[in-house]
Amino acid sequence: MKIKILAFAALILGLQACDEIPEDEYLLIEEGSQGYQGTGHRVFLEEFTGVKCNNCPAANQKAKNLQAIYGKENLILIGIHAGNLATTDAEHPKAFNTPEGTELFNFFQLFGVPVGFINRLDYDENRMIKGEGDWAGVVATELERQPVAEITLVEDSYNAGTMELTVSGNVSAIGTLPDNLKVCLYLTENDIVSAQTLGDKSVNPNYVHDHVFRGSFSGTYGKTIDLSTGSASFTESITLPSDAVKANCEVIAFIYDADNYEILQSNFIEI
Repeated sequence: MKIKILAFAALILGLQACDEIPEDEYLLIEEGSQGYQGTGHRVFLEEFTGVKCNNCPAANQKAKNLQAIYGKENLILIGIHAGNLATTDAEHPKAFNTPEGTELFNFFQLFGVPVGFINRLDYDENRMIKGEGDWAGVVATELERQPVAEITLVEDSYNAGTMELTVSGNVSAIGTLPDNLKVCLYLTENDIVSAQTLGDKSVNPNYVHDHVFRGSFSGTYGKTIDLSTGSASFTESITLPSDAVKANCEVIAFIYDADNYEILQSNFIEI
């Protein structure tokens, strides 16, 4: 027997739920289960945002609510600050924009925030950019797919003096994969307290920013990886931003089809 559970119900998830819940944001869970049981195919939601964007906190909360439903082991989040609403001023001393985030924003011809990519689907159909109203349905559908690869990650070393972090990992094929594959590693940080414009256009100087994109280990688009033998390993390093708190950081690794940008698998570790 299946039961409907309100995705955002405070009694179930301990989340804020002040808005009416659309029907497509309910979650079907087997009665008696302890939560969502995924197939092993993870979803990577790249949310483009900005500290001056008054609509972005609500979109960010929607992404967090979805992650609370499905679990961070199934739905991986990143907040990419880019565009003209990701700039500093007297009220916003930090903007969190990065060269890589700006490159993605420009390359994929984004024109505003908040918007998102979900596994970078639908590039060929010119429907890659997803508004927040599309996220729940696309995430649910994508999570039902069977995995075609697995990624493992481990922290190798960290030099506290230079703030250089080194991680290694392995990608294994477990299904049919395209020939032109790339692997990419991104650094994110949670629990950053800094100013954010809110929905009523006031500024909260103590807003908590999570999943903030802080940089890439190997450039915006990563490196080619050869899985012709079934698996391949990688080792990459990054110097953390000088204001980063390592204990709040995570490393995200993903592989994608370099011909259409579709992300085929992803994973993350806390460091």
